[in-house]
Amino acid sequence: MATLARASIQLEDFSGELKDLEDKTIINATALEQRLSTQILQSQEQIQQTVTEQYFTKDETNRLIQEVSTAFTQTAEGWQMNFNKLVSVVNANQASTDSEFQNWSKYIRFVDGNIILGQAQNPIILTIKNDRISFAQSGQEVAYLSNSELTITDARITHSLRIGYFGWVPRANGSLDLKKVS
Repeated sequence: MATLARASIQLEDFSGELKDLEDKTIINATALEQRLSTQILQSQEQIQQTVTEQYFTKDETNRLIQEVSTAFTQTAEGWQMNFNKLVSVVNANQASTDSEFQNWSKYIRFVDGNIILGQAQNPIILTIKNDRISFAQSGQEVAYLSNSELTITDARITHSLRIGYFGWVPRANGSLDLKKVS
């Protein structure tokens, strides 16, 4: 009997908490109003469809807090899609974006379908082409990787060279051994 009384008290507490939560949800929902609108305009030249979603606060006499809209325009030549929020963000950040792009383009350039890495005045440049990765020094190609093969004009190896299971390994006395390595 005592267990049943405790369960009844817990159920009443839960019911009260649930009612409080419901009241708070209703208050919050009425404090924020959302308006959706759609519009389709048709003329001889184009068809334009616009969808807008606006959020207003009820307390402050319909003060707009956010608006998001998209517009699709179709003409005989094609179609265009605009996002007002995206466009406003891009326009607001245009100056810093242009500045950042100028900085990047000093080091990364796209020329004739190739990606060129390295500052334009730097003597060492890496070029990624469709069929090879090329290393140039002072305008001359000094190495490239193509068709699973690395071609180098001059190579300096500071310690050892391994080809397959064989390697040229230096001895303590400075001479070089060719031996099987694993």
